[in-house]
Amino acid sequence: MWQRSWVFGLSLVCGMAWAQDATMVLYQVMEPGFEPYSSRLIVTPRYMRMDDGDVASNFVLFDRQKNIIYSVTHGDRTVLEIHPQAVTVESPVALERKHVQVVTEEDLPAIAGRTPHQYRLSVNGELCYETVAVDGLLPDVVQALTAFRSVLAGENARILVDVPADMHDPCDLALNTYAPAWQLQFGLPVQEHDPQGKGQLLMDFSTEYPAEAGLFMLPKGYQHYSPGR
Repeated sequence: MWQRSWVFGLSLVCGMAWAQDATMVLYQVMEPGFEPYSSRLIVTPRYMRMDDGDVASNFVLFDRQKNIIYSVTHGDRTVLEIHPQAVTVESPVALERKHVQVVTEEDLPAIAGRTPHQYRLSVNGELCYETVAVDGLLPDVVQALTAFRSVLAGENARILVDVPADMHDPCDLALNTYAPAWQLQFGLPVQEHDPQGKGQLLMDFSTEYPAEAGLFMLPKGYQHYSPGR
């Protein structure tokens, strides 16, 4: 059953000064066997930064103009670069995608005046993902996430040849390679999870987040590398 507690954790921060225009979205991530942890997105017209809320932690920076993902690891002072590439290889298995909207007796609580809707996504008759999303909420964040997932899909397609045939999962192939923006077409996710229990819950967002320009800079002196290049 879907929780409705997320609506009480939301707040819209207004009237603050910021170093540059930014939108912040904060999720709580749940994974079986682990304590819940934070995942923060900070989005500007040029960049999207993904971290755990601690500026000293490892982070991912997505350059929306160059369409390049940079994954920064402080421990070994490295930056993994993932460059855009088209998905040209065909899926090793047939993928019949289907989504249905879950009809509830009452509307879910509105967020910023918009009503969330619940969807179930299936591939080849198997339930792959459930999401509650709000169409029209923070569209620039949804656009940034869509582009980010498209770049990841190209990298996933590149390494498909190295995956044994008996390990191909239709849900994974659809969601992460051949339809990477599927769950985003319904709007900003506010609650989502897969059948194994991994998911996330929207806790907060701000459209006037005081993001320092340094959050969108790569550390100097780190070794850059890129798989397959």
